[in-house]
Amino acid sequence: MAELQRQHPVELVWLPFELRPEPEPLPDLTGPDRARYEAGWARGVAPLAARYGVTMHFPPFKPRSRWAHEAAEFARDRGRFEAMRTALFETYFVANRDIGAPEVLAEVAEGVGLDGTALRAALAAGTYRGRVLELEHIAHQLGISVVPTMVFGDYVAVHGAQPYAVLREAYELARRAEAEQREPPVPS
Repeated sequence: MAELQRQHPVELVWLPFELRPEPEPLPDLTGPDRARYEAGWARGVAPLAARYGVTMHFPPFKPRSRWAHEAAEFARDRGRFEAMRTALFETYFVANRDIGAPEVLAEVAEGVGLDGTALRAALAAGTYRGRVLELEHIAHQLGISVVPTMVFGDYVAVHGAQPYAVLREAYELARRAEAEQREPPVPS
């Protein structure tokens, strides 16, 4: 995606998407589910991370992500969204810390120059819950059911981590479709 942004005028809009929303039970990675999740990681995520040179470690737990999304919106309002988004990914996938825990989120916020105490208060009050739910609704309306999903215009969606060539093709398809929509009707 970074290469696509360097080569084309692409605007990224990150939408929250919870893989395990309430009341869905969280997987117990201390039991037999762990081997299944580790095997899936070894087949899917680990090879892609290695291919793209991204450091990622198998997370030893599967937390709820709602508060992490609320923390990202807290950061967005303070001009620190991208720093917070990056820090949340690193906290979960590199440091293997629980991004569903308010105390961890407060530390992440402080690490990107935000007030951790203010974030804790916003989480406790549910200040950003409505916005996150609204953005999740938009994601569902766009047909997003897996992460990552990239939607180009109103026309093309790409699911999963994909190489630059696939993203470029999706971008070009969306631009052509958009241009066709804008062309004035031909008089008869």
